[in-house]
Amino acid sequence: MQYTMSAEYFAQQIQCTREGKHETLPTVRQLVELAFAARSEGLLKMDDMVNDYARFPDPFLRKAVNLVVEVANPDAIRQVLYNFILSSKRVANNNQFLNQVVITETMLAISRSDDLDYVFTYLVPSFFGVEYEREVVNVYRNYKKQLLGR
Repeated sequence: MQYTMSAEYFAQQIQCTREGKHETLPTVRQLVELAFAARSEGLLKMDDMVNDYARFPDPFLRKAVNLVVEVANPDAIRQVLYNFILSSKRVANNNQFLNQVVITETMLAISRSDDLDYVFTYLVPSFFGVEYEREVVNVYRNYKKQLLGR
C-alpha cells in the first residue's frame, strides 16, 4: 500500500517547538558524519557505521541507510521511507516527524550524490524554518572544521 500526504498535512506535521528542533540537531550531526563518510569511503561505510547501535540508536536512520546502500533508485527509497513514516504508529509527535523527514531527505540527497554544502546549508535547514536555520548550518560547519582540522 502506498501512502500519500498533502502539502497541508506535511506543513502541519513538520511544525514543532524550538526545543523540538533542538532535539533534532544530534540527528543532523549524525547525518553530516554519515554523509562525509559516504563521500570519502563509499556508501557501504555508512552501513558499517550504523551497525554501532550505541552511536546510532535510531532504527529509522538505520533503515534509511540500509535502503540507500541496497536500492539505487531514489524514488523507490522515498516511497518506502515516507510509507514507513505515514504508516508507523511510532511517529507520536511533530518532533519525531521532523526528525524522520530530515533523515529521509538527507539520505535521498546522499543517494543522488548531491553537493554536501547544498544539503547542509540549504536543504536540511529549510525543514527547520528561518528562525532556526543558523543552528542547523552551524552543526555542519563545525563538523567540517573539525574534519579539516581548522
